[in-house]
Parts: sequence; C-alpha cells; structure tokens
Amino acid sequence: MSLKLTSLVCVPLLVGCAAAIAAPPSSLAPHEACEIRATDMPGGITRLESIVYGAPGTHGSYQVSMARSGPGGTSNVSQGGDYEIGPHGDAVVSVTEVNRGPRDRYSAVMTVDGPSGPYRCKF
Repeated sequence: MSLKLTSLVCVPLLVGCAAAIAAPPSSLAPHEACEIRATDMPGGITRLESIVYGAPGTHGSYQVSMARSGPGGTSNVSQGGDYEIGPHGDAVVSVTEVNRGPRDRYSAVMTVDGPSGPYRCKF
C-alpha cells in the first residue's frame, strides 16, 4: 500500500474516532433543579406551581413555604412531602392559588432533598 493511499484511509478513521470521543454521552442524567412558577389567572387569582426536575424515576422530598402580604393582610402556606420524577424529567409537587391584589407581594422558597443532596429555589 502506498503512503498516499494509507493517509487517505487513516485520516478519516482518526477523525471519526476523535468525533466519537468528543461527543457527550446521550445517557447523562438531567440536572437536578427546582422552580416556582407564577401564572396570573382570570378573576384576580395567581397560581404558584412548585416543580422539581431531575432524572426520571429518582425521588426525594420537598418543603415549600409561600407568603402573600398586602393591604388585606398576610397569608402563609407551607406544604411538603415526597416526590418521584416522572418520565419527562419533572414533577409538579405543589399547586397553590391565591387572590391577587394590585399591591400584593408574594414570596416562596422550596427546599428539595434529592439524590445529590439538598438544594433550594426562590420566587
């Protein structure tokens, strides 16, 4: 085999091997995270959804504390329990609807104890 022919055969093989090594594996587990999402609904209602993200089938526990304050007073809600991440990589663990006034303020904190340890998210 000539040197020229050997180069034409080996170069594509080396490039193909480098591309296979550089490509990230497709079986990486999704990153654990959480989110508290607020959605304004008709009738002066705000919906607060607490969502945990992670690898499907993983489980843990959560604790959510929400507070609303405004001219009409203050209200607090706390919820907690266990969760299991669904097939799409998320689990809605809490849904709370509160009345929304023009000067009301909301805050929420969720603490999640997941497979990698505890983490938090805030709204």
